[in-house]
Amino acid sequence: MKSERNLHLDLTYSNLDWQHKGWPIGTEIDLEDVSSQGWNLFEDEFQFPVIVLNDAAMQHNIETMRRFCESSGIDLAPHGKTTMSPEISHRQLDAGAWAITAATTSQARIFKAFDVPRILIASQVVDPAGLRWAWRELQKDPNFEFICLVDSEDCVSAMERGLENEANGRPINVLVELGIEHGRTGLRTVESAFSVASRIAESSRLQLVGVEGYEGILRWENEDFTAVDAFLTRMRKLTEKIAGKGLFDDTDEVIVTAGGSMFQDRIALILGGRWDIGRPVRTVLRSGCYVTHDSRMYAETSPFGKRGPMENLPRLQASLWIWGYVLSRPEPDLALVGFGKRDVSHDVHLPHPFAVKRGEIIEETSELTVFDLNDQHAYIRLPADFPLSVGDMVGCGISHPCTTFDRWRALPLIDDEYNVIGAVRTFF
Repeated sequence: MKSERNLHLDLTYSNLDWQHKGWPIGTEIDLEDVSSQGWNLFEDEFQFPVIVLNDAAMQHNIETMRRFCESSGIDLAPHGKTTMSPEISHRQLDAGAWAITAATTSQARIFKAFDVPRILIASQVVDPAGLRWAWRELQKDPNFEFICLVDSEDCVSAMERGLENEANGRPINVLVELGIEHGRTGLRTVESAFSVASRIAESSRLQLVGVEGYEGILRWENEDFTAVDAFLTRMRKLTEKIAGKGLFDDTDEVIVTAGGSMFQDRIALILGGRWDIGRPVRTVLRSGCYVTHDSRMYAETSPFGKRGPMENLPRLQASLWIWGYVLSRPEPDLALVGFGKRDVSHDVHLPHPFAVKRGEIIEETSELTVFDLNDQHAYIRLPADFPLSVGDMVGCGISHPCTTFDRWRALPLIDDEYNVIGAVRTFF
């Protein structure tokens, strides 16, 4: 018998059919039945290009991050916008994730439908419809927890106006956001952030529960993390100042959260460990891309990649790959492969070829380079004498997985032999 949670998730968007690109022609089955089809990516009727997700590599990444958080004494609220997938979100929760992070109330509604019990929106929420949805869910479901950010007194006022006609009830938990000069949202100084924290404490609709920041836009070079460490230190000082003035006295624990997928080690070092502010502190890391890792951006910058490995922990593994057919080789050093901007991310780096398939043989290679993408074509530079023909296949890793998942409604989950053992849905 299916669990209540899985039954709930089956109610919407569960049939695999012509609406899902890449899957075998004529398929009309429930996504939960994919594992019983006995498909292999290269032996059955898949329509290429196809993005695949390697199950063993993804599970390795989930377990590696679980071990890191456990050994560092911090919690994880992975950013769900990376995948927007119920299957992946619940694997993260089952591995001990404290919450799932969202960016908008629309995303939060989706995660609530996934039966995610605690959602952290790493942004301000000032649209009245989104505010009222969150407020009403909090009143309706006593087990649901919702947290969002505030970075100005105007933000507090806008939230109060949006909720002014709602009946009294559980307040919305908020974190005051500390920002970076010339950066994104967030208050630019500890003093201004403290002033907003004081304003939040006066609100009957909001409950101040902690401090938030995002350090991922800061630059570093040659293992010099001065800017990152200085920002995280300011977050710590702000938390201590707010606590010292008694503004956290109405909350059982203080939440301090930061983090993309690049500086987990610095966050654990500076925001983890012992706090002395008169009440428990929960340090929460919000990394999202770790779950699939990648072949360029995070492979080069993560402490679990080339600038690692972390002490006593293995490196993360790229688990998201695209395969496409060689369509044309019009010049000796040029091949055109059948995937493009409609299929893979290209906002940071272009795809990274790692293998070719000729007939039944898959061989790793480092001699191919994707140098441009059109909507449906990848331009590959290669040696003139490289043995690659029309009808051969090229496999590529990707960079920055956030902008790949949103191009696919369902991704094949494969084992190391490219046997399809399941499917992962996305809800963008």
